Order: sequence, then C-alpha cells, then structure tokens
Amino acid sequence: MKTKTVGTSWWSKVGIDPGKYVGHDPSEAEAKARAGFLAKAKHHLKKIPMARETVALYFCLLDPATPAWVKGIVAAALAYFVLPLDAIPDLLPFVGLTDDAGLLAAAYASASAFVTDEHREKARAWIEHERPGRSMG
Repeated sequence: MKTKTVGTSWWSKVGIDPGKYVGHDPSEAEAKARAGFLAKAKHHLKKIPMARETVALYFCLLDPATPAWVKGIVAAALAYFVLPLDAIPDLLPFVGLTDDAGLLAAAYASASAFVTDEHREKARAWIEHERPGRSMG
C-alpha cells in the first residue's frame, strides 16, 4: 500500500537538515556550492585527466537550457568531487582521486550530448585563466 506524505521531505523523515550544510537561503547555498567547486577545481583538476571535461560539466549545470535530469547527474557527480566525504580519501597518493575521476567520467559519458561547444569554450578559458601557461585535460 502506497502512502503519500504531503509537505514532508525525505530529508526530514531521516532527520537530516540540508540547511545545516549549505544554509537555508537558496542563493547562499548556490554561492557556497560554486565556491566549493571552484576551490577544489583549482586544487585538484591538474591531477585528474578530465579537467576540461569536468569544468565543462560545471558550465553545463549552470546552463538554463540543460534538462533537469542531466543537471541531476552532473550535480551529483560534481557534489561527490567537491564534498570532503569520499570512498577513497583524496589525500592518498596516486589513488586518492581515482573514485572521483571514475564518477566524473561516467557523468560526462551520460551528459556529453548536452555539453555544448560553448560549455567547452568556457571551460578552456577558465582553465587558462586559472593556470596560465599550463594545459589541463
């Protein structure tokens, strides 16, 4: 028998308040998510082989024309990349980012039809701005 609970989110049912982590103001939460991705991207993208594709996924996520289901896949993969909780800790030499890279590759494979040339160009420009003289991905 299915029961429908109106006005109660899954989060509240399990006792989790997402606002504790990202705040209760949606614009503030978005700003924190952007800052978290950009900070981790600057630090780790030179270590993974899909740097340009990962940043292109970020710009795909921000594009209003991207379908919601694609945004869901991309947001989940980028959140895993940004969040400190990891299946394999990022600090471990050689293997720390392998789980992140695998997940990002799967997300890119799923969403690549929606990653436009504009997203790729923005990614290239952002990477060149952040790492002048170095090529990533």
